[in-house]
Amino acid sequence: MTAGFAAAATLVAIVAAASREPAAYRGPPIADRPGAAEASRRFVNGLSALHAAFVREGSWEGAFAEDDVNCWLAIDLPRNHSGLLPENVTEPRVDLQPRRVMISARLAIAGLRPVVTIVLGVRLREPNQLGVTVDEARLGVIPLPAGPILTWMRRRFDRLGMVTSVRRLDDRSVLVVYIPSTHEAGGPSHWLESLSIADGSVAVAGRTLVRREGDGR
Repeated sequence: MTAGFAAAATLVAIVAAASREPAAYRGPPIADRPGAAEASRRFVNGLSALHAAFVREGSWEGAFAEDDVNCWLAIDLPRNHSGLLPENVTEPRVDLQPRRVMISARLAIAGLRPVVTIVLGVRLREPNQLGVTVDEARLGVIPLPAGPILTWMRRRFDRLGMVTSVRRLDDRSVLVVYIPSTHEAGGPSHWLESLSIADGSVAVAGRTLVRREGDGR
């Protein structure tokens, strides 16, 4: 009886810890905030402008506010791009910090809807080469191991056609992601040359080069 009670108490404690929500999830839904729809459109317009510059020869750059990204995740993503998320994942959010991205989302697990949070360290090691670390991961307040998360991320990047490797750098496991510069033989090459993640914003910049006969590029 004592052992059974202890097991039940332990299970309740685990469920309670896993169900603990970050403060950001306790308020009203992001989609209901004043100006949320406008912020979502602002993100889409910024992304469209970046893509238009990206496919042309020359330099390109773009900057995005955390609030605009989150409004897009809350409004446009479930409405028009629901297939991008696994079935058991809802309400994704990002928190942009200097050189770090905190990603949170609700999971549907055994009738519960806990929040999983993953804090990624992200830096551009050289053009078209990202270095990603898992600085923290938790389900509610229960810590999660970084290794399986890096493995899952590596598989996702591989499916997108990127070359990846996991290296041990500065006593940490780092997922190195090599972004392909070209997507078709003889086509233009795209180079991500700058990535800046600050409090509440992210900015990217780079160049698109068009190969011409005899130029050697």
